[in-house]
Amino acid sequence: MVREMKRWHQWGLAVVGLGVGTLVLTLNWSPRLTEVTVQQASAESLQLVPKSVEWFADKGVHLAFNEPVQSISWQYDGTKYHANFPNPETSMWLPVPLKQGSAASLNVQTVVTSTGTTLDMNKELQATLPTPLTVTTSPGPWQMNVTRSGPWTLRFSAPVRDREAIDHEVQFQPAVSGTWQWIGRTIAEFFPSQRVRPTVLERMTLLGGPEGPQGVAGQFLTQKSIVRPFYTASNQKIVVREGDPETLTLYRDGKPILVSKCNTGVDHATPLGHFYVRNKFLWVNMIGTNPNGTHYNVPHVPWVMPIDGNIAIHGYPRAAYGFPQSAGCVELPIPVAKKLWHMIHVGTPVTIKV
Repeated sequence: MVREMKRWHQWGLAVVGLGVGTLVLTLNWSPRLTEVTVQQASAESLQLVPKSVEWFADKGVHLAFNEPVQSISWQYDGTKYHANFPNPETSMWLPVPLKQGSAASLNVQTVVTSTGTTLDMNKELQATLPTPLTVTTSPGPWQMNVTRSGPWTLRFSAPVRDREAIDHEVQFQPAVSGTWQWIGRTIAEFFPSQRVRPTVLERMTLLGGPEGPQGVAGQFLTQKSIVRPFYTASNQKIVVREGDPETLTLYRDGKPILVSKCNTGVDHATPLGHFYVRNKFLWVNMIGTNPNGTHYNVPHVPWVMPIDGNIAIHGYPRAAYGFPQSAGCVELPIPVAKKLWHMIHVGTPVTIKV
């Protein structure tokens, strides 16, 4: 509502006349009326713009009024708040500790207009905030054999507001240069500028919390950061054949570079399938149970490369090799095991087959 105040003013019209040898100034007053309108905001006209109300867990509640206000008081969760605006504003954020995925209620109590009029609003606002943002990564944690040229993918549970920020929200260690590409607003794919080296332990770290990616409704990741260690694909492969004789072959770029007889487990104790070298140890004290039920305790077994639980490739002294003798591991002559240990990396794929 706008109240109009009308003021009437008189203005004089000056007329100059000329006489002989003299200057005669004659003022003839002719009244004219000029109307001036002054607008003044009234408390009764102040309204909250309904579509302006937004609830963001990291900022609070956004409000907008149809006229400027210089202060506002509100109550949230039993606590009263007050904010002053040196320069009256129509749009503002009310800082309150909102929780993602929870129902919230806020009461706008009093508002002081730009003219100093206090208005008791007692306006109750309610909302249910969206659930926190989540992300699925590919590669996953400690994933092996990850493609060296990408894409490495982030799949978010809701559309992301600022997609350009992904460049500084994700870090790689060791550093990897490349570009991010978005599929819609929920899937981000990273493509390295060049193929990453084989069997490298990479750590992809995604910034979480309010400083990380945010959904269009203000939701964010609850974790401070999400770390995904993974191993890039190897250009090597170990193949164990349970034939006659049993052999282990190391391939690089498809070509055999090491071949040796080996021993697998008696009574088919060595599992068949596809595995990866999970770790490397100089030696391990091995304690366990033989297939016949007896127990063993062998200290300082050398050049150990675990591949599946208690199953490992390692060196072990035997009179002969090439047939089942172990409790389940793949045994190699100690000099061969040492050579293999130094040639391969964690993440090297292993295939055991008949």
